[in-house]
Amino acid sequence: MLTSPYILKGFRKLFGGEPLPARLSPEHQDFLNDRVTFYRQLNESDKAHFESCCISFVYATNFEGHETEVNDHDKLLVASGSVILAWGFPQWHYVKVKTVILAANVIGHVEDGAVTGLVGTHDLTGKMILSKPALHAGFSNDVDKQNVAIHEFVHLIDMADGEVDGLPEYLCKKAFALPWLQLIKTKTAEIEQNTSNIRDYAATNPAEFFAVTSEYFFERPKILKDKHPLLYDALQTFYKQDRAAVKADVRVSKKAPCPCGSKRYKHCCLKRPLALY
Repeated sequence: MLTSPYILKGFRKLFGGEPLPARLSPEHQDFLNDRVTFYRQLNESDKAHFESCCISFVYATNFEGHETEVNDHDKLLVASGSVILAWGFPQWHYVKVKTVILAANVIGHVEDGAVTGLVGTHDLTGKMILSKPALHAGFSNDVDKQNVAIHEFVHLIDMADGEVDGLPEYLCKKAFALPWLQLIKTKTAEIEQNTSNIRDYAATNPAEFFAVTSEYFFERPKILKDKHPLLYDALQTFYKQDRAAVKADVRVSKKAPCPCGSKRYKHCCLKRPLALY
């Protein structure tokens, strides 16, 4: 069973008595604003909470690099994936994992394509392996319905009841089980008949269906609600978030005047170097 995460709010002491910062540096706030749509759409109070959750995740998680360096940007993106999924649950700060390993390239290959993320049991218990390029691509392109960090954290949520079966019993009541399993069956048949815009990988098994459709829910919620209203409603129930109701994205155009009042955004704050927390 996945236990409730280690709750660490601003200035709670951890590791040798050092206080955690309450907020990210302005430079890292700019990074999240540019790369993480979910964060960018929050009001200022919720952004502060999101940052606190990210800080808690980073300080409580061991990061390793396999043939690559792990920097603050990488850590923030991984943390963001965890925090986004837990956002509707006040008792959680984030979805917990002990160690995150970032690989320089894809992790491996299977018949259907490249493997860009892994979680599991036995030797992988408490660990997550992600392709670093895929991690960044997932947040750089938020319209392709793919985000490997979200995908793998969904698997961790799925494991919370002891089974990776696509039925998130930790998130929902038993009354939702049969309708959800029937919905998986119906939507999988549509995928196999090439009458669905849900990614083919969702038809692999119920666990992958849950992960793939969760990516869809967080990246293209309005389209999901329009094309698959019952599926949207089920995921909204699981995550306690109405993502389709969120206002349109407010990303700053690279050609727009920079918010700092200087020059064009792409020649100013977009390229501002990032400092540590």
